[in-house]
Amino acid sequence: MLQFEQIKEETMDDIKIEPIGDKEVALPKSFILIYTDDELIEEAIPEVWDKLSEHDFDADAENIDFIVYFDDLINKSKIIMALYYSENDSNIPEINKIADYYCPLFEDFYSKIKPY
Repeated sequence: MLQFEQIKEETMDDIKIEPIGDKEVALPKSFILIYTDDELIEEAIPEVWDKLSEHDFDADAENIDFIVYFDDLINKSKIIMALYYSENDSNIPEINKIADYYCPLFEDFYSKIKPY
């Protein structure tokens, strides 16, 4: 069963990026949504990942990536949804609004594609 674990904001404050030539490099801002699923077996992960990667969730994020893997330590599959925004985007939602918007969309889609 799919279980939402947490959402967190990833920052790149500790990394220094040198500009190329005279151009400033915009740092992406990202949010990570983490789920576990104790019913998703390891053999079905590639199928789930393919279906998730094809879907854009009508996103306002510039890019959405997924990582799906089986975590032997907790004996569950983990699904990580990473949402990337440009630092230049002035309309980046707050973290609680990200969760309120993307969690229901993701959970509804996942319930349709899960292989069990």
